[in-house]
Amino acid sequence: MRTAILFGLLAASATSYALKYTVPASLKATAVDCVYPANYTVTNFTVFTNAADSAKNVTSFYFADAGTGINTTCSHNLTSKPSSVGTNRWPCDNSNVSFIYQTTGVAGLTMVEVACPGSTPQFEASGLITPNLTCTNSSSASTCVAKQSILGEFDSFEPAPPS
Repeated sequence: MRTAILFGLLAASATSYALKYTVPASLKATAVDCVYPANYTVTNFTVFTNAADSAKNVTSFYFADAGTGINTTCSHNLTSKPSSVGTNRWPCDNSNVSFIYQTTGVAGLTMVEVACPGSTPQFEASGLITPNLTCTNSSSASTCVAKQSILGEFDSFEPAPPS
């Protein structure tokens, strides 16, 4: 009995984390075994900008969420299709993750992750980070790279927009 209680406490502590958002009771009731997105890491964040040909511009990085087990590559280039028509939201290789990168307005990298994939209604967690970039410039191009891995927290939880 004592071993079962200890194992249960260890399992609970291994998967517990403080969420920066509130999960609706209706989702908690239907998505019982769900691990909600809490934090993530972005590595190898790079932005290449070609001065003469914007078709060659690329934003790329690697996304990892240890809590949900999602690891994926994310990139945006000329051939990328937005997640939703008319948006600047780009899908990652794992369809449960997308991103918005902008240098004006609310500048930074917004990561979006589907919470409890397959649940109804569908919700998404999102969080904004601001990469600290070091840039190398030439007359023809600029390459900016994040100085280090970036840790982010999901702090918003909203219904997913229609696809």
